[in-house]
Amino acid sequence: MRVVAGIAKGRRLKRAIGRQIRPTPAKVKEALFNILADKILGSPFLDLFAGSGAIGIEAKSRGADRVVFVDNSTRAIRLIRDNISFCGFDQGCHVYQIDAFRALDALEKKREVFDLIFLDPPYKSDLGEKALMEILRYNILKESGEIIWEHYYKTKPTGDTAIKLKRTVRYGDTALSFFCY
Repeated sequence: MRVVAGIAKGRRLKRAIGRQIRPTPAKVKEALFNILADKILGSPFLDLFAGSGAIGIEAKSRGADRVVFVDNSTRAIRLIRDNISFCGFDQGCHVYQIDAFRALDALEKKREVFDLIFLDPPYKSDLGEKALMEILRYNILKESGEIIWEHYYKTKPTGDTAIKLKRTVRYGDTALSFFCY
């Protein structure tokens, strides 16, 4: 698992051992950032259900202004902090060990808003759909912002009337769905 581009290009990130943390496949990560290429620079970025932090670190490497990582696993948080430090991104990265839904509430109270929000909840769970609705409820996505949900390809995101599904792209068993207002 490497950083693909930007100032930390080529750095090999630590990965979790075991099945608790499922990293985004390299092919999917590269495709995601090719799609988001012109939207990253200077953007605040939220990596929800962050796992190893590889997606948020890639965003920071490519010029995201601020990256917030959220995961409730002690093991994941340790991994994220190690990877951030290894890449030299101690400035502009904030790591929270908290349940995703409690994090959304806390971020709203701090008046945080994001241009890009990446969701990678456990596959075959209903957490992605719930997170979409909660992000809208807490109003932490900028009007011109975008939510990207990585999910099992057979999961069919429905969204809400306030948010629209722009497109879904599939890479093997993984799909990325892009939402905006």
